[in-house]
Amino acid sequence: MAKVIHAFKQQGYRVAAIKHDAHRFEMDHEGKDTWKFAQAGSDVVLINSQEKLAMIEKVESSLSFEAVISYVKDVDIILVEGYKHEAPSKILVVRREEDLTLLSSLKDVIAIATSLPLDEKQIPIYDLDDVEGIVELIQSNILGEIKDGSRS
Repeated sequence: MAKVIHAFKQQGYRVAAIKHDAHRFEMDHEGKDTWKFAQAGSDVVLINSQEKLAMIEKVESSLSFEAVISYVKDVDIILVEGYKHEAPSKILVVRREEDLTLLSSLKDVIAIATSLPLDEKQIPIYDLDDVEGIVELIQSNILGEIKDGSRS
């Protein structure tokens, strides 16, 4: 996904990346002011600099995909890792043959990205390192663009 993000950035796109973490994650660092604010009970902590804005919000439970993307503004494309049963138009990353079992339970899979030699005939297969091919697929199937970058 990082390579795809980089390729879109090279073409001038504004890109958002969303990662769904099924485990607990921690972005704040103990002892820092933002950590102290959260420990004191703040439900939302924002930190802003000349280059970045970050927000940490306490939630009662994991948010839906739609709720998460509502936070994203002013981008051309949102790339998502996770939310496999919620996110539309997905590329299934297959690292082990067992991962192929997901294909029957997922909707809107437009391709497979893998380094395995697969004999899947129903869906396009891309090598994990075929960043150009994957980017072109996303441009044509999702962004509605043809190879020269114009809208179709």
